[in-house]
Amino acid sequence: MTDPRNPHWREFGPMQPSSLRTWARRFTLQGALALCAMAAVAGLASPSQAASVRTPHVTAELVAQQTAVQPGQSVQIGLRLQHIPHWHTYWRNPGDSGLPTTLRWTLPAGSSVSEIDWPAPQRMPVGPLLNYGYDGELLLPMHYTAAADAKPGQTLSLRARADWLVCKEVCIPETVNLELQLPVLDAQTLPGTSIHAPQFARTALEQAAPLQGWTAELQVAGADLLLTLLPDGAPEATSPRPEVHVFPYAEQVIVPARHEFFRTDTGYAIQLALQDGARPPTTFSGIAVAQADSAAGVPGVWGNPQRSAEFNARLRTVAALEWPAGTQRQAPGAPASSDAAGGAGIGLLAALGFALLGGILLNLMPCVFPVLSIKLLGLVQQRIEAPALRTHALAYGAGVVLSFVALAAALLALRAAGDVVGWGFQLQEPGVIFVLALLFFAIALNLAGVFELGQMLPASLADWRSQRPAADAFGAGVLAVVVASPCTAPFMGAALGFAVTQSAAVGLATFAMLGVGMALPYMLLVLRPAWRARLPKPGAWMLHLKQAMAFPMFAAVVWLLWVLGRQTGVDTVAKTLLALVGFGLLVWLAGLPAVRGLPGRLTAAMLLAALVLWGWPATTPVAQAGQVGPSSAATAADGWQPYDEAVLTEQLAQGRSVFVDFTAAWCISCQVNKRLVLDTNSMRTAFAKSGVTLMRADWTRRDDNITQALSRLGRSGVPVYALVAPGKAPVLLPEILTERIVRDALADLPPPRS
Repeated sequence: MTDPRNPHWREFGPMQPSSLRTWARRFTLQGALALCAMAAVAGLASPSQAASVRTPHVTAELVAQQTAVQPGQSVQIGLRLQHIPHWHTYWRNPGDSGLPTTLRWTLPAGSSVSEIDWPAPQRMPVGPLLNYGYDGELLLPMHYTAAADAKPGQTLSLRARADWLVCKEVCIPETVNLELQLPVLDAQTLPGTSIHAPQFARTALEQAAPLQGWTAELQVAGADLLLTLLPDGAPEATSPRPEVHVFPYAEQVIVPARHEFFRTDTGYAIQLALQDGARPPTTFSGIAVAQADSAAGVPGVWGNPQRSAEFNARLRTVAALEWPAGTQRQAPGAPASSDAAGGAGIGLLAALGFALLGGILLNLMPCVFPVLSIKLLGLVQQRIEAPALRTHALAYGAGVVLSFVALAAALLALRAAGDVVGWGFQLQEPGVIFVLALLFFAIALNLAGVFELGQMLPASLADWRSQRPAADAFGAGVLAVVVASPCTAPFMGAALGFAVTQSAAVGLATFAMLGVGMALPYMLLVLRPAWRARLPKPGAWMLHLKQAMAFPMFAAVVWLLWVLGRQTGVDTVAKTLLALVGFGLLVWLAGLPAVRGLPGRLTAAMLLAALVLWGWPATTPVAQAGQVGPSSAATAADGWQPYDEAVLTEQLAQGRSVFVDFTAAWCISCQVNKRLVLDTNSMRTAFAKSGVTLMRADWTRRDDNITQALSRLGRSGVPVYALVAPGKAPVLLPEILTERIVRDALADLPPPRS
């Protein structure tokens, strides 16, 4: 368990026109009832999983590799965690901040469970801090040994209390009670494998095997450390040798963010650093993890299928670090760490060039090509004068470029707020996937000829659209970017990797150049008469091509549904498919003459809204488990005193304002705000000038007083920053602080009484 003093841290027959009109008029009520019935049936058909427990952020269950156990024999069991998108839990050594997942067992007499066999974690950078943990789906395996006198035919009940810390910008400690039932078989009957056996096999490849045939050595030169991993003989051929990340077992010894990776002639060298005030380790052990795209590992690196190797390095104190022969060191100041963002060193001109090329190639992606085909077909059909063509081209280009800039602004804002996101970050939200699936399906139906947008719009809106072709072209540019969001073209990766590591101005300029590249081919085709003259003459081929373009869009819908299933499960996919069927039916009905009037369109709109609301994917589980955390350990340092309600009341009675920092050692955002804002010399001076009493409510361990104080503020987790002035309601500051935010809040305080 992490030291609490740690200072860091989802069939109709033919119908007559009259009967068709009558049927269409009756559809409103009957269709609504039918849709409600479908929703009710889908809800009743949803399967339940009694063995799993859901919290707001994690779904947990105990699972076993086999379906039963024999007396005195062992079986592999595990804690299976499914995190909602963007949230994570921690490894045995959480890094700068966090707490590892723990289990407290209640077992049948005479049986036992081993410690967790931890799979390889990920490096999770957050501002200046770096943590070790897991997101997505995780299995923490263990071995359960049944009692020798267990009776065949009985069922063993394994109960466990699982505690973990789940974090995003805010960290929440959660506790659930789980149970696993294991039947006992006689010695002559072999247990079968469970449905979870493949996950156990995959997890085994993520666990560390002993480092054999290699020598691990740690050089210590003051606060500088150099871990070398060199093969004892000639290394096996691996071209190229992958990067390696090192995860030490010991906590609070090294600086996790200081991890500079180098290749040598035969092995690896990783430069590390001691934390301030830490003594050199007497032993240095951990795991070295080869980075690869495949979870099957990197054969030939450690001499076994696993990509992780457990090392125990011998220590050697030196006056200066001695680098192995052939170490591929970079020039001073160049980024050597594997955490450096891809593309960060390519330079501004190269990044802009890559962005321009990537934007041009983005037009060939399957998501974008059908939309451009619609525009090109319209260009072939219409004879537009040169001035109108220029306006059309510029409006389309503006729609594309401004959409990319808006997307970039959202991306950079999220990163500035502490989110580790990149291109396609919006696709990590199930709701966005659902909307895109509906949009792509609508585009596909339009291309297939099921409906025409102009026939479905009200007359006033259709007239407005026809009188403002520039607005229509601008909207087409926005639509092109929306449908391009799931796609990544060549050259984009390096450009965007550069953009997100630079200043906001440079990042926005890079994304704008990506938009210029995407808009440029169509704009040139519109603006150059010689190019337009090469377009084919109008004919029946245009209808055939338009219909053919529907199929790539249908394929894109299938892909989006697969993504949605990976995020939220098969039940959400089934609901989305029903929503698509209902949407297609509504689009078809909206095109019928009997329902083209205002009442029919309003009815269709209401049914569409009901479909969207019903099919909207749930991003968080609905059930909630109790949250139980460890006891609180209050600390006081640098003018901060421990949180005490009696003292707070006394200070307010004396006319002094109080700033309360609700924090915890395992809270990432807390530690970043503390290091970059609250504990800086300039802020200490600002607090002193304002005469504010500083209190730190340390929630690292469970403290009912702090929990109740958070509840009164309408919060359930940390960080929370409350500025309390005499006779006024508490002012809550944002979770992500800047000095300006705090200073502005202090400036509004009344002067302290003398």
